[in-house]
Amino acid sequence: MERFGTLLSLVLTFTFFVNGAEKQVSTTSNSLGLIVLSDVYSNKDFIQIYNEDGSLWHKFTFYYDDSDGKFEYANENFHPFAFHPDYFLLALKCIRKEVDRYEVIANEKTGLKKYVKADDPSLKFETWENHILKVFAVGFDRKVNPVLEAPQGRVKKVTRQDAPFHPVEVRGEWLKIKWDVTSGTESKDTKYESGWVRWRRGEKLLVELFYLD
Repeated sequence: MERFGTLLSLVLTFTFFVNGAEKQVSTTSNSLGLIVLSDVYSNKDFIQIYNEDGSLWHKFTFYYDDSDGKFEYANENFHPFAFHPDYFLLALKCIRKEVDRYEVIANEKTGLKKYVKADDPSLKFETWENHILKVFAVGFDRKVNPVLEAPQGRVKKVTRQDAPFHPVEVRGEWLKIKWDVTSGTESKDTKYESGWVRWRRGEKLLVELFYLD
């Protein structure tokens, strides 16, 4: 059954979801960026993750028979930064680039490290900055990380409290966001306001990511 790429109504934050498990992630752990699905990933491809000696550790595909409601490639030791088999979501923290492979964190609970091939067409490297700009919205603690008029500028009043904050631009540790100040339903009359928040401070992430609307 092909279910590729549709962004359906599900909210995922900086968490991973495997067999119902969930864990909040709050740092970038000295990572270079993330390994995510490439644009050419298809139903012919398998995601393959390797041990240090080059032997295969885990293999799975997002195109699977879900008639029984179970992910048939479940691995209790696979807990990446972000993962959902039903929504083609995969993000592994990349901590090192070697000649022909990337070292990644395969388990955020234990710090288990594995490898993916650098020339694997199913995967690609993505910076944190680019990754954040591709999500639907971000969340943050407005008391300690308020919306500002400009990076390090004055606090900006947000009149509509229930509006999602959409990422627009990254400038260093600052993220420009926009939000709908009208009805909340996208239309030609939709009006937006914008502001800035810190998305990270050093290695500490200050925002949650909402991947789907």
